[in-house]
Amino acid sequence: MKGISIEKRFIETKADMVGVSLRPYYLVNPDAFAYVTVTSRNGEKISLAHNNSDDTYICSSSYVVFKSKDTEKLIPSYLRIFFSRPEFDRYARFHSWGSARETFNWDDMCEVKIPIPDIGVQRSIVNIYNAYIERRDINDKMKAQIKDICPILIKGSLEEASAENSQSVAKI
Repeated sequence: MKGISIEKRFIETKADMVGVSLRPYYLVNPDAFAYVTVTSRNGEKISLAHNNSDDTYICSSSYVVFKSKDTEKLIPSYLRIFFSRPEFDRYARFHSWGSARETFNWDDMCEVKIPIPDIGVQRSIVNIYNAYIERRDINDKMKAQIKDICPILIKGSLEEASAENSQSVAKI
């Protein structure tokens, strides 16, 4: 059972599922998408996620589940990149309807104009994006490691400098 975060990811559900029938719930197959139609109080973002795993997820029947009809014309990973743009979030919020509880329903989603380049261009965009994300994650891990080791390196260099200074004082 999965929920969807405003970071555009599937997350473990926060709902208490004890004794709940899964009959009305939807399946989100690999490479399918799901989104929450309610856009109110989401930090100006729409909660939408792409199942890029090999597992089939179960989600609330209040979500909208969809997929690319023809993956030879529209790659799901390319579509995921399009949906992750802040411009899409702004579009969805602007086109949400309601007062206390604004929604961006399936009819609204079908009105979204998506630029669909040649399949080769889509693959290139996905590859470049994935390489960027991988390098960003490696950079973040390196920063964390440096942050952890930096005090040790500084302490060692200060001790070494202090030892050098005491040796040079002893020689005079």
